[in-house]
Amino acid sequence: MSRNAVFAGMGILLSSMAFFGFDVVSDISAHVLGGLSYTRSDLVHLVFEVLAVTGLGYAVVTLRAYHLLLRAEAEATKDTIQMLRGNFDEVLQNKFEDWGLTLAERDVTLLIIRGLSVAEIASARSTAQGTIKTQSTSIFRKIGVRSKTELMSVIIDEFLDGKPAS
Repeated sequence: MSRNAVFAGMGILLSSMAFFGFDVVSDISAHVLGGLSYTRSDLVHLVFEVLAVTGLGYAVVTLRAYHLLLRAEAEATKDTIQMLRGNFDEVLQNKFEDWGLTLAERDVTLLIIRGLSVAEIASARSTAQGTIKTQSTSIFRKIGVRSKTELMSVIIDEFLDGKPAS
């Protein structure tokens, strides 16, 4: 649901609340100014209108509070993702150093992690596919894996076991 839809809903609730509030005030005014007494059905009608105004007001306040809560949670989630992403980069760079990867191997590893094929990596790096295959073999040997799947598993494990950024 979009933010505009939430505010439109709040507008409808407030409009309904204003309508019923005006009706309550006009009913009371008519009875007081006209010197009329309330019948049982008039009182039941008035009580339900007062309950409607109260319920609509509660709905507006609750909807607004919930909207603010969702916005705060979204911001917190965004901050967490940014922190994790920064931590991922840091952990990954540290592992690249630990594994003794060259700068070219680091670039190729990042492209492998992004899911690019040998041909796509070769094209992106303006290199022959044979060069990428040789670098991939070297990367897999240094890390101790045999495939892209094992590489991804090691990367994920390293991230999950990595220390928080300091």
